[in-house]
Amino acid sequence: MNAFEILGIEPRLVIPAETLADAYREAGKQAHPDAGGGEEAFAALRQAFEILSSPSRRLRHWLELRGLPVETRGTLAAEIMDLFSQVGETSQRAEALARRRDEAKSALGRALLERETQSCREDVERCIALVEAAIGRECAVFPDFQNAAAADLGAASASVRNLAFLEKWRASLRAMFSRLV
Repeated sequence: MNAFEILGIEPRLVIPAETLADAYREAGKQAHPDAGGGEEAFAALRQAFEILSSPSRRLRHWLELRGLPVETRGTLAAEIMDLFSQVGETSQRAEALARRRDEAKSALGRALLERETQSCREDVERCIALVEAAIGRECAVFPDFQNAAAADLGAASASVRNLAFLEKWRASLRAMFSRLV
């Protein structure tokens, strides 16, 4: 499968979210079952969109289309590991607070947790911003990979690993934030 081809997008690593959404909508006009397309074609379109929406999956797919195997096992960058300690600590605190809120038997019990909840939400938001910034830094090297005569497979594989973890953390933090609202 070539996700770029399915969405009608030039195979490149830097794709603005708006361009991706427009391509998905346009391709969906033909592929959607209500528009005369088939279930399989629409499922492939959704899968292509999911791949290209994720920086880690997009980079991996781009490399694999070039016949370059991606090594998904290995170490994470030191700055990602440093960030992990913050994300882990904040996630544990938020999870414990969410459980206490769920277990509160009365509105008064929940109200007594509101100040702590607000503080925790702010911490989760800060962590989300840190993770987003780290994703941005990882994606900043995409033009280098794309424009290089020969891709640095070691650096690209490390970037895939780093981004995969960052994306999981972002999703987890967003879900936790929703629980605290």
